[in-house]
Amino acid sequence: MDSRSEILKIQRPVIDIDWAIEGLRYAMDRGNIVVIVDTLRFSTAAVTAVNNGFTIYPVSTRQSGMKLARKLGAHLAGRPGRSKYSISPHCYIKNRNDPNKKVVLFSPNGATCSESVKTGQIALIGCLLNARAVAVNLDRIGGELGKDVTIIAAGEQRALTTGRRITYDLESGYRVFAIEDYLGAGAIIAQCRLPRTAEAELCARAFSAARRRLGYFLKSSFSGRYLIGNRMRGDVEHASRLNLYEVLPVLRGRCIGRLDRC
Repeated sequence: MDSRSEILKIQRPVIDIDWAIEGLRYAMDRGNIVVIVDTLRFSTAAVTAVNNGFTIYPVSTRQSGMKLARKLGAHLAGRPGRSKYSISPHCYIKNRNDPNKKVVLFSPNGATCSESVKTGQIALIGCLLNARAVAVNLDRIGGELGKDVTIIAAGEQRALTTGRRITYDLESGYRVFAIEDYLGAGAIIAQCRLPRTAEAELCARAFSAARRRLGYFLKSSFSGRYLIGNRMRGDVEHASRLNLYEVLPVLRGRCIGRLDRC
């Protein structure tokens, strides 16, 4: 291999994985293409919503969400089972014929990461549901722009086990490892042709090893057990469905929608 070939190989875009808001900000500062993965449940809800024609406006606090919903004339998502729209993906399937398809959605993890995407920057939203679609487009976009790709595993708030119940430390400002996000990131990396960092390679291999038992791992995770304990097993089962949608949600201008609509 001559020196020219070696330089081209070094300059070729690579795919990497990082964590939470800090990882997203670092990737954005480097000009990388980013994909936000919050499998349970922000990314799953957003992907399902966009697949059904909705536009999602992510917010990190309910207070800011109320103001934005009034300004946009949008629905304000609330608690699953109590509000027409929520972070549960099923509500976007049930209400796919709603003429008003603007929804302001609160989430402490995925939406908080989404709010950190600066004006003028673009991020993709991915999960198990659309992993293949994201991977295919990353191959194309990364190659065309010559930019590295970082998959952001949003992580989870610190979970506490009290007997048989799981609760979350809402006062905690830090995120912890979430296997559902690691598997969602791995699903994208495994189906992407870009060269991988060692961290990305290991993530892809973890997904490949778990691929036939995604439902088991998601249901057994802290987040999965919490949702099942609160009668939201269907959300976990939906989130476990690999490559169900071909949609590519894009976060741009503070909204998440199809590339040609947002």
